[in-house]
Amino acid sequence: MTREELARRKPVWEAMSDLFLDTETRWAVPYIARRCAESGYDDEALERIFWGEVFPEAIPNLLQVAGEWGLLALDEAALIKRANHHSIPWLARRAHGRMVQDSWLGVRQVTDWLRGLSDDELSSRVSALTLLGHRFFEPPQQSCLMATPERVRLVRELAKAQWVRYEPVCRAMLGSEEKSMPADECAAAVRKMLE
Repeated sequence: MTREELARRKPVWEAMSDLFLDTETRWAVPYIARRCAESGYDDEALERIFWGEVFPEAIPNLLQVAGEWGLLALDEAALIKRANHHSIPWLARRAHGRMVQDSWLGVRQVTDWLRGLSDDELSSRVSALTLLGHRFFEPPQQSCLMATPERVRLVRELAKAQWVRYEPVCRAMLGSEEKSMPADECAAAVRKMLE
């Protein structure tokens, strides 16, 4: 791997690894998608990087009783070796891939929306999507700490427009085992925030 390719790959590795933190990670989907879109990698390359390089390196964090919450320390040498090997650990993916599959599919969809946008458009779109995700994935009965009146005011119109297509993505990422957060109530909390 060349120095240029490594410099291109590192931000993608680091962003993708956020899906493997032992905390709520779906809020990070727009940020991860931004890094993927900015990288210039096509869908096939991103799929290979995620499943063949980052997944085997990062999945052990989710398999621990108490994994890392903040930032995963990735083994760069192992990532480079996997990148040069071009294989996907199918058995591990089959056994544990469901833990990150829905969020990864969300990243892929949002990445498609962000490709080709200017830096300003990217920043405002990611800000709006992040706010929407925070409100959707926080329990509806709780107030959303990120949804300050000022932040909502700044992105309200863009967030309303983005919610039309982001809502199905958020619903798809909401696990069926999350009975305490019914999708309709989560979506209603978002709509109320945007009023």
